[in-house]
Amino acid sequence: MNLPLPEDAELDERLYVASVAKAMRVMETFDQSSQQLSIADITEMSGLGRSATQRFVYTLHRLGYLRRDPASKLYSVSAKVFRFVHSMIGANAALERSYPLLSQLAKDTRETVSWVELDGDEIVVIGNVPSVHLASITLSVGSRFAALSSSSGQVLLCQRSEAEVRSLIAHMPDAARERFAGKRDDDIVAMLAKVASAGYSLTAKSFDEDSLSISAPVFDFSGRAIAAINLSTLASRYSEKAALADLVPLVVAAAKGASAG
Repeated sequence: MNLPLPEDAELDERLYVASVAKAMRVMETFDQSSQQLSIADITEMSGLGRSATQRFVYTLHRLGYLRRDPASKLYSVSAKVFRFVHSMIGANAALERSYPLLSQLAKDTRETVSWVELDGDEIVVIGNVPSVHLASITLSVGSRFAALSSSSGQVLLCQRSEAEVRSLIAHMPDAARERFAGKRDDDIVAMLAKVASAGYSLTAKSFDEDSLSISAPVFDFSGRAIAAINLSTLASRYSEKAALADLVPLVVAAAKGASAG
């Protein structure tokens, strides 16, 4: 879920094309947990009427951005969408410049290393070097997670103003809120302040196995945090104490090396 436009960003109705926005709502229904959808699914998830959904799905299908399984009649995103992914990654000079650092970090640690960027109240994996271990955390390009409860989101959001952070906390999804184990809003704000001071974040996750996620921010020439370098490992290989001693310095050093200036 992305937050709506801020109050000071007025919508220019003369330029805004509502039909494009609706088409994007259809495309955004497809994610990690909803890879194949029926017309009824898309209608419910997009909030559009069934007739409108059918028209947009038909158009996107004819244009080649959606594909339809003849047997199940379910729709999924087609490979044509990767044209945009390739273009975005190719135009990301900071990521392209930093790939050797990501690769070296992955080689030195043998763990999954990712380049992560912020998109509204979510983080998105933009680049990835997978772990060589058979048992590892897999973060495919395009994966999205709630920003506030993730280590990458925390090192990026801690650079924002307190007002922005509190707005994000107020809109935080229930699943993300649960990961804070009853912490108050003030506690979360204070936690982000500590992350900003430390220069990294370490969080515990629970996928197929318990894991640790370590992130540090990448800055541009103006000192703005533009991305995070993330390392994900299993708790069976590293305790939190060992991760702090052995992995955190490597992630921080990689992020500093990727930063401009």
